[in-house]
Formats: sequence, structure tokens, C-alpha cells
Amino acid sequence: MLRGKYRKIAVALVILGLWLTLPVNQAQAVPSFARQTGLDCSSCHTIFPELTPVGRNFKMNGYTASKHSDKPYEWPPPLWAAFLTSFTHINKSLPNNVLELDNRANDNINFPQEIAVFYAGRILPYFGAFIQGLYDGVGNKFSLDHTDIRPSVKITPWGKDLVLGITVNNAPGVQDVLNTTPAFGFPWASSDVALTPSAQTVLDGRLDFQVGGTGVYAYWNNLLYAELTLYRTSRTGFHQLLGAGTLTDTRVDGLAPYWRVFLQHQWKQHSLAVGTIGMITRIFPGEREAIDVNGNPILNLQYTSGPSDKFTDIAVDAQYQFIGKKHIITAQTIWITEFQHWQASFALGDTTNRHDRLNTYKLNLNYYYRTSNWGTIGGTGAFFATWGTKDDTLYAPNPGDGSRTGKPNSNGFILEASYLPLKYSKFTLQYTIYNKFNGATSNYDGFDRKASNNNTLFLLAWFVI
Repeated sequence: MLRGKYRKIAVALVILGLWLTLPVNQAQAVPSFARQTGLDCSSCHTIFPELTPVGRNFKMNGYTASKHSDKPYEWPPPLWAAFLTSFTHINKSLPNNVLELDNRANDNINFPQEIAVFYAGRILPYFGAFIQGLYDGVGNKFSLDHTDIRPSVKITPWGKDLVLGITVNNAPGVQDVLNTTPAFGFPWASSDVALTPSAQTVLDGRLDFQVGGTGVYAYWNNLLYAELTLYRTSRTGFHQLLGAGTLTDTRVDGLAPYWRVFLQHQWKQHSLAVGTIGMITRIFPGEREAIDVNGNPILNLQYTSGPSDKFTDIAVDAQYQFIGKKHIITAQTIWITEFQHWQASFALGDTTNRHDRLNTYKLNLNYYYRTSNWGTIGGTGAFFATWGTKDDTLYAPNPGDGSRTGKPNSNGFILEASYLPLKYSKFTLQYTIYNKFNGATSNYDGFDRKASNNNTLFLLAWFVI
């Protein structure tokens, strides 16, 4: 048993080692920003996908900055692709009911984990987009991933720059330029086969690719950003394209307003931003079994009319960056509180309480050192926590992903080391430690599983082609 485990680890390390020996000229394709502007990738990103002040301005101005300003469109188009392969080791194998059969073991090599194709640049003057197509090697499917399409214009009233724009996107927060929101926040990548806590706020990625949104934003004097976006289920209307390849199993009732405001200040090599995010969402109860008029079971029935549950999310976040020639120090934090009103689920017997509350907190500190000849090396230390109201029906015992205590409380740490030896490659070693999982430290699911059984070692190779 142990020999087989170490053999798989050795295979993963050999794969990483072979990539590390690739010569620099193997990476011939370049990311969109560098191709379109002629600037180095480090002008836009500290460590991908974290944005620098230049990168944030590029995004808010509709991805349109270009060295070809005299041309009406970008040619060749700023396309690039990324290949991700990974190895995951979980302290204890997962129960049969949690994941697919092939992914139940505690050692998994995903080759690939993902293959992604990106377009991030100008389409026409004043009009650009970030579009990501994804092949999921674990689920073996293609889909449209994070997408943000923007027309924008810059004017100078009273001698101050004012950027006005429209965003059309498929995940609340994907349009944000700070790396605090879950769409582009830490961890930048994680295992697709590891077990994660069950409780999740709406703002913490619950609606990713389930909705499409159209919003307006303004960015004044490199200081103040404000946005209002309305989301709806991507199953109908022109937003349907934004959910291409994704099963819409979370259906929003009507429109869901999302707002975002932040203040930022830049001085010398430093920048600091503080802001708030909010969203009000009504969601129909999930899939369930029912009986037809002949007494036969109907599977996968989901309500699309009548009462719905209301979720009000309010978040505060902050980000700091120091970007030197060799030293990079950044930090992000976000706290989300969600007020849950079970107007439909309580009547169906799916919750014990009529009203619950759920909180999420994340904090990460990153340090990277850029060497002259050996690339960039560094890492991240992060803390995460989820806690909320006890609800014995909503959080019920179940092998692996259930809660014996009826509480959603989970917390722990993520330790990550990354090395970027080549201009367009990244290798990551990540370890996730759970102090508490789904309400308890030991026997959290009611079937004698410990929180520490879900501790996860994750190796990732990211290579741009």
C-alpha cells in the first residue's frame, strides 16, 4: 500500500522535474497583455493572476491598451493557452458517496487537471474582453469559464480622469480588479478532487457560471471605483451563452443586484485599497425527488416558480501591495456575512430554522523574490474560516461531507510555495490544514471522520503554450 502511494508521488515529482529542465525558448507563445502592449508580463501581474496597478488599469479600461493604437482591431488576436497538471494526496481516502469512483483514493494524478484557452485584450477601439475556455480533465468536459466583456471610455471632467464602462460577465466578482474576491483570490489554484467544507456563501463562488450579469461602473481619478450589476440565471436570454457547458443547478428567481465600491491609494511602490461588496439573491430550492400522478418517482425536479429563498451578502475587503525590483509583498483579506431567509426551504422541511447566518473570512500574506538568473520564488501563508448558525437539517450527518453537530463551522491554514523558473511557467507546492471541518475537529460527519483526514497536499505544474 505504502509502496504504491510513494510510487505515485515519485511519478508526479518526475513530471515536475522534466518540466523544470525545459529550455526557456520552449515557451514561444506569450500571454495576451504582453503581446498586445509590448510590455513584460510582470508589468501586469505580480504573480499570476494577481494584478499590479498597471494590470488593474488595463482591466478597468476594457483591456484595450495596445501598441497598435493606429489599428481598428487587434491582429493577431491576443490568444494564449495554459496547461495544468497536478498531484493530490489526501490524508485519508474519501467515502464512496463524496466523489466519482476514479477520484476516491487519497492519491490522484490529474494529467491534465485543466487546459485553458484565453483571450484577454482589445477587440475594437473602446471594446475588449477576458474570455476563458476550459477543458476540465477531472470532469472530462468543455465549458466557458471566467468571462468579462467590456466596452469603456475615458473622459476628463474638471481635469480628472473618469473611466465609464459596462461589464457583461458570468461570475459575481470576476470583473473585480482586486484579488480579494473568490474569482481571482487566493488560493489561485487548488485540487479538483479534494474535499472542501460544505457551507458556502453566495458571494464565495456559489453562482459562478450559473448566472449572467450586465452592469455599469465608474472609476474616478485612480481613487474611487463604483459598480452596479444585475444578474439572472444563465439558462435563458442572451445570458445563456455565458453558461455554455455548465449545468445550471442553482436557479435565481428574477434579478439579483450586485454592488461594489472601493477606495485605493498609490504612492511610490505601494498601493492600498479598501472596499465593500454586496448582493441580494433569491434562489429556488434545489433538486429533489417527487411523485407523479401515477405514483412514479420523478428525479431531478427543481422549483422554478413560487417561493424562493433570500440571501443577503455583505462583504468588506482590503488589499496591500509593495512591488519592488526584487521583493514583492502583498496581502488580501475579505469578510463576508450572509443573512439567509429560508422562505421556501423551511416550508419544504429542508431547514430547521426560518433564518440562518453564515460568515466567511479569508486572510493571506504573500512574499516573492525575483532573482537575476533563476526566476521568481516565494510563497503564501493563509488563514480561512467559515462559521454560522446551527441548523440540524441543513447541516445533517453524512459520510465525508456531512455535519454531526449541525454546524457549518470550518477553519484552517494554507501554506504554499511557488517557483517560476521560466517566463511562462509556474510550479506550486500547497498544503491545506484543517483545524475544524463541518462543525467539529473529530467525528465531524457522524461517521468517525476527523477534520485532519481532509488535509491535502497539492502539487501543480502550470505551463503556458
